[in-house]
Amino acid sequence: MNAQSNRTLRRLASGEALHLGRLGGELAVVEGRVWLTRDGDLGDHVVEPGQRVRLGVDENAVIESARTGEAVSVRWYPRRQSFVGALAEEPLRGLAFLTGLVARGFVALARSAAASASRAQGCINGGDSIASSGALK
Repeated sequence: MNAQSNRTLRRLASGEALHLGRLGGELAVVEGRVWLTRDGDLGDHVVEPGQRVRLGVDENAVIESARTGEAVSVRWYPRRQSFVGALAEEPLRGLAFLTGLVARGFVALARSAAASASRAQGCINGGDSIASSGALK
């Protein structure tokens, strides 16, 4: 089993529910019977081991064990989302992310300017400046 498949394997104890999010993806039942509930779907579904269910974007789904006292194992493969897609679907979160990037850029610029000013001040001795030689009155 590779590292990617380990991250997607989820074990749910009896009575534990898992919200799958709204990005969509594919659910594969590995062990146990899973009860799947979707918003807007009048019926609940029981998914058997070996079966897969695809969920579309914006489908709100929750899963839990279909049998009392039985744990289940599932693999959840969420749909990968691009940076642009994330900004479009979650504009406030995207705006906060971009604002953070801009702020970090300004902080780096300010540090660079302060370091340059400090180096410039350290290079001029009091007797070497034009003002101390009497050129300015």
